[in-house]
Amino acid sequence: MNQKLMMDKLMETAVSDSRIVGLVDYGSSVEGRNDQWSDVDVALFIKADHLAAFDANWKTWAAKFGDLLLAYKGGIGHPWCVYDAQPLPLRVDFNFIADTDMASMQTWPKSPTSVEAMVKYDATGELANIVQSMVGQSLGPEDAEAAFASISGDFWYYILRTIGKIKREQEWLARWEFNFILLGNLTALMRLESGYTERFRASHAVDGIETAVSPQRLQQLNQLIPAQGMDEIIRVMEAAIELGYGICQAIEQKEGWPWPRALAERIKTIDINLNDCGRG
Repeated sequence: MNQKLMMDKLMETAVSDSRIVGLVDYGSSVEGRNDQWSDVDVALFIKADHLAAFDANWKTWAAKFGDLLLAYKGGIGHPWCVYDAQPLPLRVDFNFIADTDMASMQTWPKSPTSVEAMVKYDATGELANIVQSMVGQSLGPEDAEAAFASISGDFWYYILRTIGKIKREQEWLARWEFNFILLGNLTALMRLESGYTERFRASHAVDGIETAVSPQRLQQLNQLIPAQGMDEIIRVMEAAIELGYGICQAIEQKEGWPWPRALAERIKTIDINLNDCGRG
């Protein structure tokens, strides 16, 4: 089993199943970014009056494509499967959509290289028409200034919130917020600063950050990996405040876009250490 064999089986099944009117690949392969470690992401468009019954028995349907190691509905709400394969088990993400909702594809953050790369079966021709408008589209921010306002707002808001966790001595909660919220916002700000935003709406900001920012910024980012202990959380928080301030200031100087400078400057007066509440 591999990605190509799986897609071939899915295409064969879609053509022969009268309930299915369309099959779309919406994974990295449609943009030519897949490799042997990639998963398979497919949307099947099901006739609306058959969708409920199809969804109720999806595990039986999915089992015919290979040796299932896992089949469940993940946190995003649609079926995720893992099939036995080499060199790694193959992840296949299914999305079952009513044929009456085909137009919703137009909002997907995808930029296929061609209609053929994305549309694998199209009984009505409607999918091809929709995907044609998506070929080669920009996945950068639709409004870069609005994106900067939102991300910089989140960054400084969560900086303040995480300081509260530190003051409560909630080390693991502070660590989680730093690693999974603050670093995400910070790397997004780095992308806006560098202009490397080609897939801004379609991927995590940290994806490919090693080549998306300057060596100086990458070195600064690498310093934000906390070791064990609250002292380390405090250290990286203080460094993140300085780095975030510098990035926001640089973007403002270049683009003229406002950001939460007043909050940032107030935060810079706070002593994050556990037994102190302010400087001066």
